[in-house]
Amino acid sequence: MTKKMLLLGAIAVGCLAVAAGTLLRPGLADGPEPFAGSWDVVDVQPAPWVENGQQFPVNEEIAKGRITFMAKSVQAPGFLNCDQAKFKLTTVPPEFLFQGGLANPATQAAALGYKGGEIRNLAMSCVSGTGDISMDFSMIADGEIVFALDNSIYRMEPAAK
Repeated sequence: MTKKMLLLGAIAVGCLAVAAGTLLRPGLADGPEPFAGSWDVVDVQPAPWVENGQQFPVNEEIAKGRITFMAKSVQAPGFLNCDQAKFKLTTVPPEFLFQGGLANPATQAAALGYKGGEIRNLAMSCVSGTGDISMDFSMIADGEIVFALDNSIYRMEPAAK
């Protein structure tokens, strides 16, 4: 009976330690799934609605940046950094990408890397001292997120460990 009690006690202590570690450790597991963690911007291209020859501004700080989604914050370059973020996760069709900005959603979404199936969308909003931020991040394929900023499409992939 003593060995059983010791074993049960050890299991209970182990479970409590795991639970405490999960609750106390900020980071990847706490973010809005499946976006939680760090993502590197790997490509920037003109948005499909930009006409040939038209200039499109690129935010160099964001274009070379890393964005990390956590439970209630976003660590990111420039104005995308947010200490008190609110998130809303939805599933959307290609017609929703970039707030309906695609003229031919099926073809243009495929050109961006969309391979079919559901698109998981993370709407982030943040109120900061410098202004309100609202940004949609769309997971067009496993391990591939896109977002639009100033007529540019930024593509992100999971950050290298």
